[in-house]
Amino acid sequence: MRTVFLPSLLNGPTGDPGLWVDLLDEGRSVLLDLGDLGSVAPRKLLRVERAVVTHTHMDHFVGFDRLLRLFLGRERAVTVTGPPGFLRSVEGRIAAYTWNLIETYPVRITAEEIDGDTIRAVEYTGEGGMRPAPLPERRFHGTVHAERLFTIHAAAVDHGIPVLAVALRETEHVSVNRDRLEKLGLAPGPWLRDLKQAVRRAEPAEVEVRAATREGGERAFVRGELAEEILLRGPGQKIAYVTDLGYTPENVETVCSLARDVDLLVCEAAFLHEDEPLARSRMHLTARQAGELARAAGARRLAPFHLSPRYQGREQEVLDEAAAAFGGPVLALTPRSARPSARDR
Repeated sequence: MRTVFLPSLLNGPTGDPGLWVDLLDEGRSVLLDLGDLGSVAPRKLLRVERAVVTHTHMDHFVGFDRLLRLFLGRERAVTVTGPPGFLRSVEGRIAAYTWNLIETYPVRITAEEIDGDTIRAVEYTGEGGMRPAPLPERRFHGTVHAERLFTIHAAAVDHGIPVLAVALRETEHVSVNRDRLEKLGLAPGPWLRDLKQAVRRAEPAEVEVRAATREGGERAFVRGELAEEILLRGPGQKIAYVTDLGYTPENVETVCSLARDVDLLVCEAAFLHEDEPLARSRMHLTARQAGELARAAGARRLAPFHLSPRYQGREQEVLDEAAAAFGGPVLALTPRSARPSARDR
């Protein structure tokens, strides 16, 4: 089953952490952490609608300035979420620049921080001279963002400072029944993307849609009737992103609650277990601990990342150790262009 989420790492396994999550057919993306963004094309970054920064250590936050610069001329707003103290960090970055000519720029950035059971937020706009304008506080019960297509959830883990572990959940999975599509003599194409988007957004069912035929023509259908005939609807998929935490009972409990039965757990594996004392002193996980954590959470697949640079050239050892502890499929996520397959457009 193909999910709406197309995840890929921003950098290699030993580079700055960060997960790029493309939203299939949506023309928008979610970023988890803002490490080095130099390898990401501007046209891709301009698709970012929301970003979650787990914490503001440099390797997780240094890319904020690149994002800010690109978004100065973008009409669409962006929201960036972080842990306690995040508003101060964002204000410091923005206040480092001079904004005397910014009033006509369309930039609109909402920064928000999760602090206990409260989310505090401010907005920065060109019209407002890039000064922080407070927004109403709201209660936090684990959900950062919710819409018809997907939701974003977060929980704090301990790294000597509060760090956000993050989960993305697809609200409902919508896919195409290929057998029924062929029986109707229809061909894949952009119309399928539009049909699935309409279903996800609960748009009117009685509207006429035109579907491409295998002979190269078009046929008219009523949207609701065609969707019922060729679309399959089921429970959505879920991915979790966990990094920079010590292997403590409290952290394990928090991650297992957030990432229970995820389809993919993207989890740091900073050290080999032979270096466990070093991992413990720096409040990071070993590859074995990452595998044990994934198994305890009931994850279906594990993608280790955020390896210490000391293991460059030894990445396979880290993956093997994680796999042995996990007992399930281990993926080596790599930076790539997140582009939907032509057969599902």
